[in-house]
Amino acid sequence: MAVKINHIVRVSLALSALLAAVAPSAMAKPAILGYYTADGGSDNSLVSYPKSFNQMSADTFKLSSTGTVSGDVPIKALARAKSLHIATYACLSNFGKTDFEPAIVHAVITSPAATAQMISDTLALLRANHFKGVNIDLEGVPNTDRAAFCAFVHKVSSSMRAAGFKTVISVPAQTKDDPTNSWNGAFNLSSIGKDVDIVQFMAYDQHGPWSAPGPVASIDWVTEATHYAVSVVPPSKLSLGLAAYGYDWNLTKKTGTSIPWNGINAVVQSNHATPQRDAVSGSPNFTYTVNGDSHIVWYEDPASIQQKAKLASSTKLGGVSVWALGREDATFWQAVGTGMRTGGAAN
Repeated sequence: MAVKINHIVRVSLALSALLAAVAPSAMAKPAILGYYTADGGSDNSLVSYPKSFNQMSADTFKLSSTGTVSGDVPIKALARAKSLHIATYACLSNFGKTDFEPAIVHAVITSPAATAQMISDTLALLRANHFKGVNIDLEGVPNTDRAAFCAFVHKVSSSMRAAGFKTVISVPAQTKDDPTNSWNGAFNLSSIGKDVDIVQFMAYDQHGPWSAPGPVASIDWVTEATHYAVSVVPPSKLSLGLAAYGYDWNLTKKTGTSIPWNGINAVVQSNHATPQRDAVSGSPNFTYTVNGDSHIVWYEDPASIQQKAKLASSTKLGGVSVWALGREDATFWQAVGTGMRTGGAAN
């Protein structure tokens, strides 16, 4: 009898140890990251939807060609986030006066001195403001700088990790690895994914003012990009980017502007438009005419966001990320929550 009891005890202890090892990852909450911008609207999300996201990336910092980091620290927003137990990241970008500047990236990643300066400035920023880590958002990287960019990411993430900080990197969504692609060819997802803690793949801007009208993020394109991403990066490291906005194309003048999620209904109502859903992309759109100009608007709505959040959950991604706080409303977060709950992921 004693032998049997001892055996049962040993089995029970082994089972308890196994459950203890498995439980944290199985029960971990998905990371819901919201991007904070300096336009003032993001503060509203911290007040109105504080339980809807658990991470925040402050996109208020810029990188110069010499590697110096500058920008405004959103002190009140960071304090509010800390009180809500929202982890914060400092987002560094190469955005200039009107667009992302590839020359800045090239100068930094090809200069050991500039890279060292960037690392030094970043560590000082993170320590002074109690950030969890850095979010690298360098866009428009020349595909000819692919090797240099990978080496840069490795150097930066290694330095951050050694100092106790995390590294998030924002990358364009891609459906395959194509080094010749002028927009995303510099981003070797397989290599980058080995170095950083989170790969935030921006599954939006499939179409925009720079292109013909079309979905901001069609579900077929997002699905293909997600399936490629999980084939080269551990799913738990991936964050699916969601768009809280749409684009309005003036077909007559051949121009385009963005419309925030929380401003779409006003455009629909003021122009007596009738939204319809494209069967292939799953994205809503509507047309209207004003002052003789013909317009078409493609955007995201609760149904399309829920579908993408469900995809993130069903493929067991680490979470989702939202561009950007202040552009959404309660219906956006409800769609995210519903999608994440119904996706069937372990987390």
